[in-house]
Amino acid sequence: MKKSTLLGFLFVLPVMMLSTSAHAFDINGTYTSENGDFVLTITSSNDSNGSFSGTYVTHYTPVGALSIPVSGTFHFVGNPNGSLVPLALTFSAVMRPDAGNWPYALVDAWSGILTQTGSISATGVRTYLPAGGSGVTSSLGSHTLGN
Repeated sequence: MKKSTLLGFLFVLPVMMLSTSAHAFDINGTYTSENGDFVLTITSSNDSNGSFSGTYVTHYTPVGALSIPVSGTFHFVGNPNGSLVPLALTFSAVMRPDAGNWPYALVDAWSGILTQTGSISATGVRTYLPAGGSGVTSSLGSHTLGN
């Protein structure tokens, strides 16, 4: 009986260590572009599935400043020093107001790298489609968003 208890403990111990140490990294925080035009606030991140959510604020739109719910993903790579950064991430924010029979749709999509804790280097694109009009797709440029 003692032998099976010891074997069970030897199996459970590594699993416990994995569950507590492997999932201790989050990317929560507020990241603001160097020009202040874009602000990403990550309020919830889950490193077990690489997802995050929060709020995205853009001051540079055809309809004025917007605050939009955001969701995204992040992806670890095998860094030689064992660090979890840099890591790849992507997020998108979509605004399509219900009021006024959907007057427009605005979609900002970003892809980048969390180069170090608290700093994201990313490039963004935007699609803006007014109701009854022709859409515009444009670059938001490359920015460093930091906190």
